[in-house]
Amino acid sequence: MSIKQSMRDIDRAVGDVLGNHGRYEAERGGRSQRRAYEKTIEEVREVAGETEAERLATWIETTVRDKKKLPSSRRVRKEGAEICRDVGVSVSTNDWLGA
Repeated sequence: MSIKQSMRDIDRAVGDVLGNHGRYEAERGGRSQRRAYEKTIEEVREVAGETEAERLATWIETTVRDKKKLPSSRRVRKEGAEICRDVGVSVSTNDWLGA
C-alpha cells in the first residue's frame, strides 16, 4: 500500500470519528498533525520497509477509531520507533523517530 493510500485511510478514519479535520490539518507554525503522521510513516518505510510503514499506518487508523481521538505526534513517532526496533532496526534518539 502506498503512503498516499495509507493517508487516505487515516483521513477517512479522522473524518468518520471526529467529523472534521480542523485540528488534524490545522497548520501551526508550518506543521500539522497530519503532516507529522505522514512524515513518520515515510521515515518508517525508509528505515524499516513497506510492511512496517503499513503496520504503523494501520496502528494510527485503529487508534483513531478505537480511542475516538488523535494520537499525539510524539506517540506516533514512538510507535514508529518501536515497530522499527521490532524488526531489528536501530533508532537513535537523535532521529525523527527517536521521540
